[in-house]
Amino acid sequence: MPDRRRVGATSALVLALLTVTVVGLFTAGSGPRDRVAELEGQLRCPVCKSVSIAESPSETAVAMRRSVVEQVAAGRSDAEILQYFEARYGEWVLLDPPAQGRGVWLLVLPAVVAVGGLALVLTRARRSPAVPELSDDDRDRVAAALADARTRRHQDEDDEP
Repeated sequence: MPDRRRVGATSALVLALLTVTVVGLFTAGSGPRDRVAELEGQLRCPVCKSVSIAESPSETAVAMRRSVVEQVAAGRSDAEILQYFEARYGEWVLLDPPAQGRGVWLLVLPAVVAVGGLALVLTRARRSPAVPELSDDDRDRVAAALADARTRRHQDEDDEP
C-alpha cells in the first residue's frame, strides 16, 4: 500500500508542476529580452539600410542594440524607445513606418494604380468598335474573290509537272 501512495503522490506532484508550468507560460507577459528582440527587429540599420539592427553586424547596429537594451532596462516604453531612434535618424529608421505623411502613399498608391488600370481596361473594352455587318454586295464580292482564288489554285496545280 505504501508504494501506491508514493506513486499517487508523485503523479499528483508531477501533474501540479505541469499545470503551473503551462499556466505560467500562457499568462506570462513578454520579458525584457523578448521586448529587446522585438524592438531590434523594428529598427532599420543606418549602415545596411535593408536589414534590421538585429540582423546587422555593423558597429552602428551594435551600438543601437546596446542602446535598446539600456532603455528597456531603464523602464522606457516601446513607443518611447522607437521615438528616441526616430528623433535621431528620421522616420526611415522604422522598418514598418506609421501610416501617416509619405508613408500613406506607400500603402495607397498600389491600390490607386490597380483601380486606375482596371478602369482603363474596362473603358477600352467598351469602346472597341463592333465589327460591321457585311452588305449583300460585299458578300457577293468576297464569294467571287474566293471562287477566283480557288480557280487559280487549281490551275497552278494542273500546270505543275
